[in-house]
Amino acid sequence: MAAPSGAFWTALLLVAAALTLAAAVSEPTTVPFDVRPGGVVHSFSQDVGPGGKFTCTFTYASQGGTNEQWQMSLGTSEDSQHFTCTIWRPQGKSYLYFTQFKAELRGAEIEYAMAYSKAAFERESDVPLKNEEFEVTKTAVSHRPGAFKAELSKLVIVAKAARSEL
Repeated sequence: MAAPSGAFWTALLLVAAALTLAAAVSEPTTVPFDVRPGGVVHSFSQDVGPGGKFTCTFTYASQGGTNEQWQMSLGTSEDSQHFTCTIWRPQGKSYLYFTQFKAELRGAEIEYAMAYSKAAFERESDVPLKNEEFEVTKTAVSHRPGAFKAELSKLVIVAKAARSEL
């Protein structure tokens, strides 16, 4: 029997690395919720991580037709030092007119955030908002009054656990 080739060992190492990366993030928790029009401010909040270490809260006001089914997906890294919160309409485009939105985090500081006017659906891609339409702080992503064009279908946030002072 011949010894395994270098290509075999390379492939084996790549598979092992991929399995390690896949195990590094917990299975996301996805929770459906209704986005309701009517111009009234509504909030939806979800905890994730050991002991509810992280919280993502989506606060909004919208106008338009009827309720839309949206989803909030939350995940943590294996070491509970990173946290993701994705808020989106699975059908891709929202037909509601958002007068305001804000996604706030508790227990983590934002490292990356992006807002989209249209979420990927079937063969279509995400369509990001223009940078001037929204703002990102250490703990929140929100509309920018006067610049936000009232279209929102998805928010993606990646955050790192906040440091606790001793």
